[in-house]
Amino acid sequence: MILFAPAARAALLRGMGLMTDLMRPTIGPVGRTVAIAPIGNNGPPEILDNAATIARRTIQLADPYEDMGAMLVRDLALRVSEQVGDGGATAAVLAHSLVRAAARCAAAGCSPVLLRHGIERGLQVARSALERQAHSIESAAEIADVVAGSLRNARLAAMVGEIVDSVGSEGAVLFENAAEPTTSYEYVDGVRWNEGYLSYFLLKPGETTGRLLNPRVLLTDHPVERAEQLVPALEACVAAGDRDLLVIAPEVRDSAMSLLVVNRERGLLDGALAVKAPTYGEQQTRILEDLALLTGGRCVHAGWGESLASVTGEHLGRARQAWATRAAFGIVGGLGRKEAIRERIAEIRAELRATRADPPLCAKLRERIGNLSGMSAVVRVGAPTPGEQVDLRLRLEAAVMAGRLAVERGVVPGGGGALVGCIPSLEALELELVGDEAAGVRMLVESLTEPMRAIVANAGLEADPIVYVARSRGPGWTFDVLRREWLDASRGGVVDPLSVALAALDSAVSAAAAALTADVLVVSHP
Repeated sequence: MILFAPAARAALLRGMGLMTDLMRPTIGPVGRTVAIAPIGNNGPPEILDNAATIARRTIQLADPYEDMGAMLVRDLALRVSEQVGDGGATAAVLAHSLVRAAARCAAAGCSPVLLRHGIERGLQVARSALERQAHSIESAAEIADVVAGSLRNARLAAMVGEIVDSVGSEGAVLFENAAEPTTSYEYVDGVRWNEGYLSYFLLKPGETTGRLLNPRVLLTDHPVERAEQLVPALEACVAAGDRDLLVIAPEVRDSAMSLLVVNRERGLLDGALAVKAPTYGEQQTRILEDLALLTGGRCVHAGWGESLASVTGEHLGRARQAWATRAAFGIVGGLGRKEAIRERIAEIRAELRATRADPPLCAKLRERIGNLSGMSAVVRVGAPTPGEQVDLRLRLEAAVMAGRLAVERGVVPGGGGALVGCIPSLEALELELVGDEAAGVRMLVESLTEPMRAIVANAGLEADPIVYVARSRGPGWTFDVLRREWLDASRGGVVDPLSVALAALDSAVSAAAAALTADVLVVSHP
């Protein structure tokens, strides 16, 4: 089925408007909620106030042409949230405002191509203006101010601020579901990975956590299935007078596991634990190498042609303590060389800087840095219902990401003030251009006020007077809808991460430019 302009642009705009209006109520510190029924309408609805979660739950509109516009905004919001943890609704509001203004101009005879050129030229000027407004933050309280608007809970915002301040912008923050309805956290010294023991038969009777004192550590990416594979490691351990052994491998089972159990029961070993090597593939290999550096041992690699039959005491690492539960394991006080560990941390940081566009990989790299640095935090997310727990965990993960970005690149005025603060620079650019390109810049100017309008409207206030004052005050000022007063954003604590503002602006212009020049929509028959 094919739809041509101008009907195609109208349908695309309607779909973008529907999806944007779905997220618009969530913007700001007094945002509203959206109730979404589960698929099949079985059970109570989810009450959501997070734009990314709302976008994930909204998978299709009834009209196929409108659905194309809605999915454009949905993808935009999800992409921004994955990159920087927040800003999905802001990006949607910006993109829809641009396309709506462009549709009016196109109907009046403007060239969509020249409008797009004007918007893209304005984007570069707006980016520079945002960066000039940025200032750095350091304290836990300042980080809490950054995430307070998205979490809307002072206790949780303070918690995230303390965690990010303590573990650093590159430290590991791990999330678990709690059995209790409240959210708590703790700091963990040493290494901790979310992979547990492979057999409870190695635990002492009545215990749920296995602990080893001064263990030797065998690291390998071989699946350990036969008893003879572990015999050299056991002999090396006993010969050195050590009576605790930790085995970290993708698998330990069958006769190999039986060998560990029998040796512990007969007293040849005081304690033994076998835990699953974290993650898989190339990252698993790198994590095993990290653990080898941390403990002063050597990993036995199947891919390098090494065999467990050749294991000697030099392969076995050392640590002051190791522990394992069903869900996780940890090593405290690894006895590896500090210089080698620092070099590895520097290598991972360089890799992290080169892979900013891959959020899942960045999360793994930060986890490795945190573990090698010797400090990580575990957040146990609790809520009254499973649905609320899922939503809260997503919001906390996004808040930690936003807090880290704020520390790394600084913050700008919140409440939509930073975007309004870009307008004087864009108005100067508009005077340099003529025709439809100047109209494109003018469209961007008007769109930059939309996030502030949405925040103010969600607070139940009249938007036009506040936006007028914001434009007259210039950069650095914003309106606090909670206290209902104007303030210098850098001193008043109403701030957003610079990275979030840039990502929302970039993605909104990209999506709007794609929609602006779309003259034909094509969908398959149902």
